[in-house]
Amino acid sequence: MDFDAIVIGGGHAGIEAALVLSRLSLNTLFITQSLDTIGRMSCNPAVGGLAKGNLVREIDALGGEMGRLIDSTMIQFRMLNRSKGPAVQAPRAQADTQAYSLLAKHTLEQERNIPLYNDTDVDLLTDTAGHAVTGVITQRGKRFSAPAVILTTGTFMEACIFIGEYHTSSGRLGEPAANGLGTALRKLGFDVGRLKTGTPARVLRHSVDFSKTEEQNGDNPALPFSFSHDSVDRPNVPCHITYTNEETHRVIRENIGKSPLYSGKITGIGPRYCPSIEDKVMRFPDRSRHQVFIEPEGLSTEEMYLNGVSS
Repeated sequence: MDFDAIVIGGGHAGIEAALVLSRLSLNTLFITQSLDTIGRMSCNPAVGGLAKGNLVREIDALGGEMGRLIDSTMIQFRMLNRSKGPAVQAPRAQADTQAYSLLAKHTLEQERNIPLYNDTDVDLLTDTAGHAVTGVITQRGKRFSAPAVILTTGTFMEACIFIGEYHTSSGRLGEPAANGLGTALRKLGFDVGRLKTGTPARVLRHSVDFSKTEEQNGDNPALPFSFSHDSVDRPNVPCHITYTNEETHRVIRENIGKSPLYSGKITGIGPRYCPSIEDKVMRFPDRSRHQVFIEPEGLSTEEMYLNGVSS
């Protein structure tokens, strides 16, 4: 065998999987479509939140890296529900997204047991009976063998992107979908579905009239996510709060047929953790406004994330 294990995918799960294998002295090949997008935050520029913040700390207690990464790259920290009981409190940190991604990549590069490989996995190798995985085949025709393959493909596998009435095969905007592996899994008898996520358009900081918003500062002092840190010495950049209004809702209702959620192009099951703005407007017609958090994407960019109006 070429390796002890192979990890497919360079998001949060892939990072943790590769690091834990390496730290168990297992030679682990890390395959991702772009080494420059390792740990990139596609959806929102934050780590933690209700339930998720506790999960990050549980990962840290098991030796994971996410808590350490966010402690080194956060630009604001808040303990949510601080006025309520400990059972419903949760840590949340705004991240400098570029710094987080760079540090995640550098952390992997420093591990001696993790060679990084820039390619797309399109097929799986199995034993002659087809009962056990023995490796992978990449888009460029490379074959790598290992007794274990860990798939952390997230939303990229056979991904399709929707922007209003426009849709195409894509992972993040401007990045290709990971095609081929889904077909291979179906041939092996696996049921394959598609994960659905949404994200809002970003805006430039200087285009926002902050005098019409509510400033939301972080906690001081900030608390670390990782149990290996006693304190955090990072900038404390404010977020801001604004609201939709009746005019916002009128525009959404009059153009609801352009939403892929309502035109039939996208189908889903069950409630979403972060419902889209059109869902909030259509499902709660009695609400005259919905909250929007204006969140910085980092210290070296003017991009602001509009948390609350994903589509």
